Amino acid sequence: MRAIALVLLLTGIALGSPAAKLAKQAQKAEQAGQISKAYLLYAEAAAMEPDNQWYWLKSLALRSRAALQSKPLPKPAQGGAETPAEDVPEIHFDSPTERDWAEARKPLPPAHLDALPGRKDFDLRGDSKVLFERVAQAFGLDCVFDGEYQPAKPFRFHMQRASYPEALRALEASTGSFVVPLSSKLFLVAKDTPQKRNDVEPNVALSMELTQPTTPQELTGLITAVQQATGLQKVSWDTQRNVVVMRGSVSKVLVAQQVFNELLKPRAQVEIDLRLLEITHSDTVHYGVTLPTALQFFAMAYNPSIPQGVTNLLVFGGGQSLIGVAIADAQLAANMTNTNSRLLLSTQVRAVDGQPASIHVGDKYPVMTSGYFGPTNFQGPGAYTPPPSFTFEDLGLEVKATPKVHGMDEVAMDLEASFKVLSGSGVNGIPIIASRELKSTVTLASGEWAVVAGLMQAQQARVLSGIAGLSSLPLLGPLVRTTDRSRDTNDVLLLVRPRLLTAPASQTVTRTYWLGSEARPLSPL
Repeated sequence: MRAIALVLLLTGIALGSPAAKLAKQAQKAEQAGQISKAYLLYAEAAAMEPDNQWYWLKSLALRSRAALQSKPLPKPAQGGAETPAEDVPEIHFDSPTERDWAEARKPLPPAHLDALPGRKDFDLRGDSKVLFERVAQAFGLDCVFDGEYQPAKPFRFHMQRASYPEALRALEASTGSFVVPLSSKLFLVAKDTPQKRNDVEPNVALSMELTQPTTPQELTGLITAVQQATGLQKVSWDTQRNVVVMRGSVSKVLVAQQVFNELLKPRAQVEIDLRLLEITHSDTVHYGVTLPTALQFFAMAYNPSIPQGVTNLLVFGGGQSLIGVAIADAQLAANMTNTNSRLLLSTQVRAVDGQPASIHVGDKYPVMTSGYFGPTNFQGPGAYTPPPSFTFEDLGLEVKATPKVHGMDEVAMDLEASFKVLSGSGVNGIPIIASRELKSTVTLASGEWAVVAGLMQAQQARVLSGIAGLSSLPLLGPLVRTTDRSRDTNDVLLLVRPRLLTAPASQTVTRTYWLGSEARPLSPL
């Protein structure tokens, strides 16, 4: 009665129903070795109650063994009476609708066992069938066996504080079997051979959308690592929709999906503050006394006449001759010029660990590279003036930064910066572009400012002008000369500050995945 009550409890059938009675008879026939009879009884019970999946699965599990035990039917006698065609009942089926076809095309998720929670203690003895049935009963599950499954010799099965995955894994290892979930409460047990795994284990296809920015080279290496770790053969990448598809047995595909998601964790994000500071200072001083360095003499003879343009004339001499000397004016000068300029370009960019981020602050300036500069009044057959061609140069600040996160405290960055401006001059109408390039690698703490690159120029000049010999005298020299002093400085500084926005993948807790051996991978439970 206990076995009958167990069967009725698992199938959910009320005691005394015709299907339950047939199932009880089928179970007795199976225990007695009458596989064909048990198969027919289970099939009849499944026909009485089509919603009961347990009857149908039991009949499928016994079908191959029943076919081996069945005897071939004798050939019908010649001239025997045949069943009239009109006596055969005609069966009509409704045509499938578009909705039925759409529902049939939807893929179903892999089955997963929903066992009772908690841990159990086991101290059992029996063959593999008995042990699988009693362990499944302890966790509120049911099991069916493959039609060609042969139970192992009786042995003792002892475990303490075991969960349902641990208990089923132990039975798989000790009996040379593997478990395939069929529904949330039912699983199939088959002999663990390569042929049986190909025949019984379900094949699935999983698609995973890539949500993180990844280069093709990195994704190819990631897929190769997953294939080598799990032994999965069929992996494809849809570049249009950015989706990775995996195909294979359920024991390999599900583990490959978990490993792939573990390796594809979001990378650390870094916000980079960049500032380009250019300071220009020009200081010019001009002071002193400008004295004439040349005098004009005129021979005036008897008829003195003053040359045109001479205002200051000194005449001296005696007798019949006169000599005129033109005296130039002296100048006292004191000039000073002071110029300061400051240019500041500030920007922010968000980058991913290991991925370069480019920044351009400025304009695109057209520069003519070729043109026609010949005569324009030429006319005649075949006259052609080619149009000019242009290229566009990026003026302003252009920075390429590649961050590399080292834990939660440090960020290393490879920086390439260029600053281009128009120099104000040109050749043949083509402007000359002044360019300054800075390349540097720096390691900074998160939130720390640093000057990672710079260009500093300083020029000083001092010019003395005056009468030769007198302008260099210690006391008299400053009174008879002029002094020009100039000082120019130009400083270009690139300042950078990284700020870590998200934690890197190295700071997350990694998981352990049990794959099993290559010939015997672990089936998902």
